[in-house]
Amino acid sequence: MAEAILQLHVCDDWISCALPDAETSLMASASLRHNPQWLEIVAGLDSLAVQFDPAHLDPEEAAILFRQQLTDVGKHALDTFEKIEIPVCYDDLFSPDLNWVSERLDIPTADLPAWHSGLQFNVTMLGFMPGFAYLSCQDKIAEIGRLDRPRSKVAAGSIGITGRQSCLYSFESPGGWPIVGRTPIKLFDSANDHPALLSAGQHVSFRAIDRDEFEHLAHPANR
Repeated sequence: MAEAILQLHVCDDWISCALPDAETSLMASASLRHNPQWLEIVAGLDSLAVQFDPAHLDPEEAAILFRQQLTDVGKHALDTFEKIEIPVCYDDLFSPDLNWVSERLDIPTADLPAWHSGLQFNVTMLGFMPGFAYLSCQDKIAEIGRLDRPRSKVAAGSIGITGRQSCLYSFESPGGWPIVGRTPIKLFDSANDHPALLSAGQHVSFRAIDRDEFEHLAHPANR
């Protein structure tokens, strides 16, 4: 961390620094997130940015504080992140690339839902659009790449996988990730105080559900 701490960039009320990898970024954000001096903490795949209030801290003071707090970063910080289970339906209607993925990973199509829902992920960052989450898995998974031809529409809630990295589409949008399932849970709701369901550092697991439960969770008012 020593080299990264020296490479600070201050711009208005934000400070950012380059970090060696996503795990270091997550550890740093976990370590800093309970400090009231920071209005916002944004972890990237290889960077960390914090926002401060210029009315209470001038840029030089904020930079000094940022350096000091980063020196206390430890791997135990990752254990403080919330764990969340997300229901996923792997029905053919919601998993257009299940066969494509199973062939490339050499896993029988019938076994892929159980395999995928048995993996453990961390949210490495949010990006692309509000609530869109990038996930990483520590298990060894072969890199299979993206689709040769991206889709013009990928449904909200779709779950993509390219190897050890997965993603969750928060809104309908174009996309090139191979899709293996869909969650009925809303990933971004502007009406909530915290609109995005997921945040960097969270531990994520998936729970396989059938079509009936998908519809039940997607349309609770129809119960």
